[in-house]
Amino acid sequence: MRFIFVDAENIGLKEVEAISASISDKVLVFSKNDAVKEVCERKLFLYISSYPTGSNQADFYIIGNLVGMIASLTKQQRDICQFVLYSQDNSLVTAFAFQCKLHKLKHSIALESKAQIQAQPKPQVIEPKKTVQNLEQRVYEQFKTEQTTESVRKKLKQPKSDFTKALNVLIKANKIQRVSKSKKTWGRANRM
Repeated sequence: MRFIFVDAENIGLKEVEAISASISDKVLVFSKNDAVKEVCERKLFLYISSYPTGSNQADFYIIGNLVGMIASLTKQQRDICQFVLYSQDNSLVTAFAFQCKLHKLKHSIALESKAQIQAQPKPQVIEPKKTVQNLEQRVYEQFKTEQTTESVRKKLKQPKSDFTKALNVLIKANKIQRVSKSKKTWGRANRM
């Protein structure tokens, strides 16, 4: 026989719905949520909401019920029972495991605690390197053909300040220059 304690305030409705229990299991769900109550009625789980509202009140009540249940069992019943906790609250998991070990009971924690989940190394996503051209490279590419700087700026849809900076870098590096026949058009320096 299993005694399943569910901290629904911590794990939420979806996890409560996912719990599968046999007819001989006793499932105690601690929550003040009406949707959780409906799931408990449908699945024949014991819905417990009679604890005070506030921080950790459900946790205290879970441990209190655990200790009370342990005290009511005979030695033979303790040997054949297993206590299961559904919670990701680190403090509650620690207190639950402590009580079960103290009384030498078989127990398990059905879900990983939030600390364990956070401690797991996240899979590294290696993004393929994109050939991102900086603005200077994009400007330089435009000057394959002779044209005005303003037409290039409009094609690249760049603000004047950013475009002028990139253009000045290319001029200083002698990559582009004015075409001799017209002072308004520019081209690559190596074409001249």
